Parts: sequence; structure tokens; C-alpha cells
Amino acid sequence: MDAEQLAARTSSITLGSQTPHKTPPSSQPHRSPPKYHHGMSAEEVARYLREYAEWFEEDRKIPPEPAPIVDRNQLIADQRHRRAQLERMAHENTRVGTGGIPFYMTMVGFPKHSSSKPVQNLHPTRMVAVQSVVEDTEGIAHDLSIYNFPSTSHCSLGQLDTLFSLGTILVIREPTLKAPTQGTRPLLRVDSPTDIIFVARNSPLLRNVKWKTGADIQTYPTLPRTADAWQQRGNVYFKSSQWFLAALAYSHALALDSSALALRLNRAEAYLRLQYYSGALSDAQEVLAKVGASDAVADKALLRLAKARYGRQEYGMALDSFICFQDKHVGDSSVDSWIDRCRDRLRESYIGSYDWPSLFATARRKIRLDAANFRGPIQVQSMKQRGGGRGIVTTRDVQTGELLLVAKPYVSVYASDLPGNQYIVTLDLLSKTTREPTDSLLLSRIVEKLYGNPDLHNEVFHLYAGPAYPRPPVTYPPAPSTTIAVDPLNPRVDIDIARLEAICTYNNFCPFRLDGPRIDKQAKPAGLYTFASMFNHACIANATWYCIGDLMVIRAAEPIPLGTEVTIPYCVEESYIDRQAILRKHMLDKCDCRLCEEDRRDGEARLRRRHELKSRLDADGVMSASLAEVRTLEQDISATYVPTRGSLRPLSALALHVVAEKLRMSGGARHMRESIQYDTRALECYGFVLARDAGRSPTGSKLPITNDRIPTATSFMEPADIMLRIACTYYMLREEANATNWLKAALWLTDVSVGGGKELFMLIHEETLVRMDIQSFAARVL
Repeated sequence: MDAEQLAARTSSITLGSQTPHKTPPSSQPHRSPPKYHHGMSAEEVARYLREYAEWFEEDRKIPPEPAPIVDRNQLIADQRHRRAQLERMAHENTRVGTGGIPFYMTMVGFPKHSSSKPVQNLHPTRMVAVQSVVEDTEGIAHDLSIYNFPSTSHCSLGQLDTLFSLGTILVIREPTLKAPTQGTRPLLRVDSPTDIIFVARNSPLLRNVKWKTGADIQTYPTLPRTADAWQQRGNVYFKSSQWFLAALAYSHALALDSSALALRLNRAEAYLRLQYYSGALSDAQEVLAKVGASDAVADKALLRLAKARYGRQEYGMALDSFICFQDKHVGDSSVDSWIDRCRDRLRESYIGSYDWPSLFATARRKIRLDAANFRGPIQVQSMKQRGGGRGIVTTRDVQTGELLLVAKPYVSVYASDLPGNQYIVTLDLLSKTTREPTDSLLLSRIVEKLYGNPDLHNEVFHLYAGPAYPRPPVTYPPAPSTTIAVDPLNPRVDIDIARLEAICTYNNFCPFRLDGPRIDKQAKPAGLYTFASMFNHACIANATWYCIGDLMVIRAAEPIPLGTEVTIPYCVEESYIDRQAILRKHMLDKCDCRLCEEDRRDGEARLRRRHELKSRLDADGVMSASLAEVRTLEQDISATYVPTRGSLRPLSALALHVVAEKLRMSGGARHMRESIQYDTRALECYGFVLARDAGRSPTGSKLPITNDRIPTATSFMEPADIMLRIACTYYMLREEANATNWLKAALWLTDVSVGGGKELFMLIHEETLVRMDIQSFAARVL
């Protein structure tokens, strides 16, 4: 759950960002932070973030003082009242047409405290209200705001109550008391889940600890006190698919009886369901290491170990474990499919051999694909021309279309993952921009993966986090940590949330899918692809990338000699102003590629005019305009480029294609031939080079474009669509040889960009081919 969502469910319906600052002395006047409201324009948000950063810096300089003691009973009463409001709101939202959608705002990019001190040096706290009031041993109570805790991502109020049940004893490592932006009471804010530790009843931390308010919370049921009771509770949670609660209960039981192999097996299975593969591996290994374990117990442990290794992408070791199980159970076919999957993953990871058509078809119904990572002839290297920062270089000569990288995301979030009953806005103080709702959930899911797979810590934290943090090591990827055990009663990893937020700001991708909608109006996807983050940006790059499902694929867009840096476009916007806005979210001041240099030479006035004209070109009603009007619009756009500029003019390409479409709509042969001329000019403006006598080869044996490189000023889909439109026009003019040539050009462009040959080409462009009524023709001639 996003931090603000958790606070909202337990504290208040109307809330702002819980910003960290000290409680000001009463004698010193304190300026309130600027107020954010939903519906601000991009310019208003940028101004708000500047003002907030100024306020935060001013507030940060206020010296601390002891926090006032708040009446304990009043805190509890207030929380109960707010909880009742939330329950009423949740009930109303279940009735059609009532309730509305709650709006939440959270802020990232400001300093946060994450503890790294050993828990043995710290002090215990106990939950005494729904989940958001804590008291210490002296009975002093405070509001508690918990951020990024595992399993709380848009979970129910009931699940939160169970997780943070009344009377739970917690250790909060180095709690920081902060003043909220709403109300007057200071609160405890915990950003990192590893700063919260559930304390077992027999923990040495509780030795000689006495509670001023009594040993137990009066009138409320006490928590289990035996291993059997905790195990039974864990089994109930497991049967109801509450995996984290089950793992937590089994952990309490193991704290009381560490020798119980069944408990460790149960927790391993719960960890598998949570995708805590490292934790599952550790528990399975401990069971297998026990002398005297029964065959049934050892078999279960072996299977869970094999599945954990598969989840950790250790396909060779997973295969060995599954075969070991199969050898012990001759005739048992239960692991046959797992063995096949392991062998498929090994083939993919070793030689980059993927069944692209099958993956594409699967991704249409299931975004997250079962596939292996592959790294081609590339490596990470320090780049002198980039001030010593890292980049990707080739390890041998590479050809156009060659596969360089296939990467599963560390974590990805799509619009379909967002809760439908709330709206989230994330403001980023680092980039001074508004982030997508998916970005907030992405951060929480990265934290959860780190929590359950502590050995992967360096894979994330060795990414660049900006100038405020030490430069990461030159080499990448790092060797995984040897710590794989996972225990919510004793977390083995420290998660620096402020640094993680900065890493996400600099490194997150927006993984648009070939198999999905071109534009998702609800929210853009967000993903952290760790190794792919090593590629530096250029709008005119020598490599291109796309996603099938959540699988990122990077291919060479041109021949790349040995030792040459490989770049990819982080964005493919036709407007220089749009590209700059996107690059600012990646904290890039400017791009020095050929396209951007030519754009800057056009001058600021032309760039602003071109950006204004683009909004007219993007308008829904542009195709309802007259032919004369779209011709004029194309000419106006063309005039924003200086006469001496080269042919690379992406916005002109869009405008020329719009004119071509209007000409085709007339249905006349003359206009249809003229449309071909406009579309071929559009391809040139994208960076394609037409072959001599393009489109007029009587034998149909020659591509109408040169095939030495893929222009990267736009996605391959736009020029491929234009080529298909040209093919369709020739087909309508009964010039099948020329139509075939352009179909082959579209096939070549798709194949070198994506792979998969004719079969994948027909799948990717199926909708277009059907709409143009040339699907059967394409299937016959290609």
C-alpha cells in the first residue's frame, strides 16, 4: 500500500503528505507548508513543488525540542472516530453510484530516516488502537504512520487489523517524531518496513520490560502464547490466502520452537506464494540439512527448494532439484512441466532463443511472462565522455537487429494493478514533476521484493541515485549477498527509502507493450529494469527497445562496432519540448543527439510554435478537417524547420501522413497516388532512406527502402503502419508487385525491430491488416 493509503485507512479520510520535520518551539513562529489541491495544472504543480522545497528547507533549520505529550485516551478516541468514517465510506463505495473515489496525495524525494542500528540497542513499543496509535513502556502514546509495509498494498481494513492487531509488541528502530501538514499533533513516521520488527513473547528484548499500563490490553483477546497456537493461526491465514499473515504466524511459532520442521516447511510455502524466493530457499535448505527428517518432509523441502531456485532464476540448479525429485519418484509426472520450463529458460538465457509469437499471444491475456533474462554481446563500462559514469558497450561487432538484451523487470506496475476505489497523486521533489499513480505502487512493491529477497539489495542500491549520494561501483551487476534468510521478527536487510526514491526517479522505465493498448488513459505503466538502466539515452540511438508483456527487449538499430557505446531512446516524442519534459523526469538536463542538436538550431520561437501546432495535429478532430486545412497545417509545421535542416523532421512525418490519409479518403486514383508521395516523404522525415526507383520495381524483388539501420526517432510501429498504408493503396490500385514490395518492407522493419519473422508480424499488425482488408493478401505474398 502506498504510504498515504495506509495512513488514510487508519488515520484520516482527508490527508496530505506526511512530511518529516521537527516540532518547532512554541516561541518561534512557524510558517505552514503550501497547500496542494487536486486538479492543478503542470505549471501549478511545478510552482507548488518549488514553494514546498523552499518551505521544507526553511523548516529543516528549525531546532528540535521535546514533543508535547498528547492525551492517550483522546488519541484512541480520535482514531476510533476516523476508523468509523472510513468504514462508512467503504460501505458506501459498495453501493452503485455512491461514495465517490477517495483522493490521496503522497510526496517523494525529501530526506527520510531509515535505521541501520542493531535492534538489540533499541526499545520496544506496543500497538494500542486500530493500528495507528502506539505507547511506550511509560504509557506515552503517539499517532503512528507506517509506510511501504509488505502485503498492505490496497488490502482491506480487516487485513490491516489482523496484521497490526491490538496488543502487538513492536520494535520501531530509531523512531522519528515529526510534525504533520494537517492537524497539530506530532506523529511517528516509519518509512522503511525493516525499521518495524514484530517481537516474539520470548524475545530477550522484553527481558525486564514492564508496561505501566499493564501486561495486556484490557478487554481485548491476548495473542497466542504457544507454538501450536501460532501454527493453527498461521494455517487459518494460509487457507484464506493471507500469505504474509501466515508467514508471520509461523515465524512466531518458530521463535518458540525452532526445531519444528513442519513450521519451516509451511513458512517456505507461504514465502513462495509471496514471491519471497530467497526466504523460501533458506527455509527449505534448513529442512534438508536436518539429519533424520522423514522422506515425506525431505520431498516437500526438495520441491520447495526447486521452486524457489526457479523463482530466483537459478534455472540450472532448479532443473537439478526437479530431476532429483523425479529420480526418487519414478512414474510421477508432477514435475515434468517444471523440468520442461527449466530447459526452456536455460535455452533462452544461454542463446537468446525465444518463441516470440507465443510470448506475444500469451502477453495479450497475461502481462507478466515466464521467460528468462538474456544478455548478448554487451558489458557495463565506465564512460570517460560521461564524466566517469557507467554505460553499455559492445564486446564484438554487432549487426542491425541483433538481440542485445532481454530483461524481466525487477518490479513492474500496470494500470490493471491499481486499486479501482481510490486515486493517487505522487509529487516528486527531485524532478519537480507529478508522477504516475503507478510510480507510487512501484516503490512499495520494490520494497516488498527487497524485504523477501534480501540478497537482491545491491542489485537495486548499486543503481545511480543522483549527485546527493555516493557514486555507485563501476561494475554491474553486483554479486548477490549471501544473506537469504527472511524473518519478520528479525529483518536481515536495511532499506534506505530516501535513496530508493531517488533511484526510482533516475531509473524507472515506462514499459509500453506491443501487445497492449497504445495509450492507457488510466495510468502509464512503470517498471524498474535494473540492468537496462545501464543504457544511456539518445533520441537518435543505435539501439531500440520495446516490451512484450513485461519483457523488455533491446536490439541493435544499426551496425555497432566493437567497443562502441550502445544507447537507447528513453522517449520518442516528435516535439522537442515534450522530449525535454520526459527527460526531466529522468533528471536529464538535455540530450546531445543529432535530432536535439538540430531542433535547438531551429531556435526557441520555432520550437514553441511547433509544439503548439502538434497539439492541433494530435486533436481528435483533425481527420474531420478539410483536405485544404490539413495541407495548411502540414505547411505550417514544415515552416518551423529551418530551410537548411536535414530530412529528419519527426513532426512533419506525422503531418504528411495525416494529409496522405485525407487524400485516400477521397477514393480517387489521382489522390491515392498523391497519398503515396506524401507517405514516402513522411518516411524520409522519420529518417528512412528510399531505395532508387522505390515502389516501381516490376519484379517485386527489391525493398523500397534501404535496410542498413532502423531509425529511432519514433517507434517502429508508426513507420510500419505507413508502409502498410502504402501497400494497401497500391493493392487498391491493382499494382500487386508494388504492394508486395511495401509489405516486405514492413515485414523487414518489424522483424529487425522485434524478431519472430512472418508469424509475429501477422500477429502484431493483425488489426491493421484486417481493417485494410489485406490480411489474406499479406499471408499469401510474404
